[in-house]
Amino acid sequence: MSYEQKFNAGYVYLICCCASLGGLMFGYSTAVISGAISPVKMYFALSPAEVGWAVSSIIAGATVGALLAGTIAEKVGRRPALLLSSLVFIATSLLCSLTDSFEVFWSGRILCGFAVGVAGTIAPMYMSEVAPTAIRAKCSGLFNLAMVIGVLGVFIVNYTIARGMDDNWMQNQGWRWMMGSQLVPSVIMLVLSTLMPESPQWNLRHNHSARAISLYSRIYPHFNSVEAQQIFAAHQARNTGAKIKGSLPDTPVLKFILAVGVMIAVLQQFTGINVMNYYAPLVLEQGSSGKDAVLFQTIFIAVANGVGGFIGMNLFDRYGRLPIMKIGTAGATLGLLIASWGLYSQDTGYLTVFGILLFMVSFAMGWGAGAWVLIAEIFPEKIRNVGMSLAVSLMWVANFIITLLFPIVNDNAWLQSHFNGAFSMWIFVGFNVICYLFLVKFVPETKGVALEDIEKIASAKMRKNGRHAAVSDIVR
Repeated sequence: MSYEQKFNAGYVYLICCCASLGGLMFGYSTAVISGAISPVKMYFALSPAEVGWAVSSIIAGATVGALLAGTIAEKVGRRPALLLSSLVFIATSLLCSLTDSFEVFWSGRILCGFAVGVAGTIAPMYMSEVAPTAIRAKCSGLFNLAMVIGVLGVFIVNYTIARGMDDNWMQNQGWRWMMGSQLVPSVIMLVLSTLMPESPQWNLRHNHSARAISLYSRIYPHFNSVEAQQIFAAHQARNTGAKIKGSLPDTPVLKFILAVGVMIAVLQQFTGINVMNYYAPLVLEQGSSGKDAVLFQTIFIAVANGVGGFIGMNLFDRYGRLPIMKIGTAGATLGLLIASWGLYSQDTGYLTVFGILLFMVSFAMGWGAGAWVLIAEIFPEKIRNVGMSLAVSLMWVANFIITLLFPIVNDNAWLQSHFNGAFSMWIFVGFNVICYLFLVKFVPETKGVALEDIEKIASAKMRKNGRHAAVSDIVR
């Protein structure tokens, strides 16, 4: 529409930054365990399987939270759902840091995971709904960038807490400070969530037309009453007879979109990113010695993740989603091969760290930022709630499986004696090849495509028509 040619980018970025706090807590809450897991293991005398559960219990809660997020967001709105998440973050940060029971610890992590699942589903959904088409990738990319900042922040906090401290203090006090540090960003999220307006799409579906008009007017200076009538008419036409409150799609193209969106979310988890986020210290201990040195190296890993994410979100709107994601996948594969060779040859650490850094930059530029951009925009409005919930919940299922099994595979005596920790890296190399092939064959290009036209693009991809021609026809 004509009013979309000019928009208040500063205001859009502001409210998207507020929403992105859900991504920051996503990264912070899931990665905080990376520095705390060794002292937690000693404090509670955990077996390898229990170590996996201590890390992956948050994912069990996140799966449920993501699955229910669409329903919650539809009933109460996007902003109240994010406020609820922030309150749960505050409560569980206190619970996990103060307990002396392993059962209470992992129960608190499950509740924290529920909040992660809700925030991780609703925040990117909200951002895609308020963002103009021309900057949608940048806005959606803010979620991934905030998530990376959360991981970087917690690595810095963990390093600061652990630096110079002996194992006895870390075992009894250090991990509590690490887990309790989540309280600070949780409170910030609570405060900033109150400043967000409600999503215009949600307001339209719930007959809050005045609120939708108010937000559109803030975003688009040329928006007027005529444009408002066109939006309302188009909204009603798109959703006449449509079940938008959580039903599964009933047409081939919608089923195709749902399958592609879910696979994008699931495959992101099989790239190897979880190993770096959750178990980086355990991986690096195989190529370096010293607690302080290992935790310091994890900071550079998070920085590489942030650099890659920033590059990706700024290239998607210019060159398209698919070309950048393909380059990122190729780079991530190369990084894993280098890191695995460093582990296999028992390199002193530099080669392994370089491979991990290359992997992190490439992953973040490709699947890290791209997956969140795509799953936030690929689902049409009529299936957005169910699509986002199903995709993110199954993302967490995949996350759970990998996170739970990794320490068991990594600690296997035979694999360690023969491959020195490189075996798991080779598994992820194979999955990255699968990710590349999936991008080529199934994922439609969404650069410059309005959300209401996603079905046309997906239909063209499903029929194996010329992708670039279909995109250019819609953009015109």
